[in-house]
Amino acid sequence: MDDRTTIINWMKEHEMKYSEGQIRALLEYLEMIREYSPTINLVSAGDMEIIVERHLLDSLLALTVYDIATDLKVADVGSGAGFPGIPIAIMRPDLQVYLIESRRKKSLFLSSVLKNIGLANAIVINDRWENLSLLFDLILARAIFPEDKIVEQLRSALVPGGAILYFAKYNNIKVLKPRI
Repeated sequence: MDDRTTIINWMKEHEMKYSEGQIRALLEYLEMIREYSPTINLVSAGDMEIIVERHLLDSLLALTVYDIATDLKVADVGSGAGFPGIPIAIMRPDLQVYLIESRRKKSLFLSSVLKNIGLANAIVINDRWENLSLLFDLILARAIFPEDKIVEQLRSALVPGGAILYFAKYNNIKVLKPRI
């Protein structure tokens, strides 16, 4: 099955609304990852065969497990290749998504993706999240801290009542709501 069919079937199965433009943006994003990953090390070579399921659809799973209100300020901490921030920004243009990545090459790649697909609701920040004075309604965290440290590390970047979506492992997202 090709990428397009896999994505559309998954969205139908999860009753997710989508437009043709969103599908095109997701596919273009995947192509950019495949093109640049060998030189920037965006995704491991072993994951290239399963990039749609393991990375893209796993990112979109967040939209099915947590009811994300409109107009929220969302941080993808340690964005790397842009998972989960870019797929979520594509599917939820009402959100303001901050892709926080400390490595310059990856930040430049993320900026290139945003420009190429015309994603106006996402911003790349080339810095460590600890250096920022911004507060977020929702933080997306994928493999940046051990689970027992995630709340401790990210609590200070949340607004009161904010939440952390912790991508514990493939197909397993935990909703953490620390007291602030």
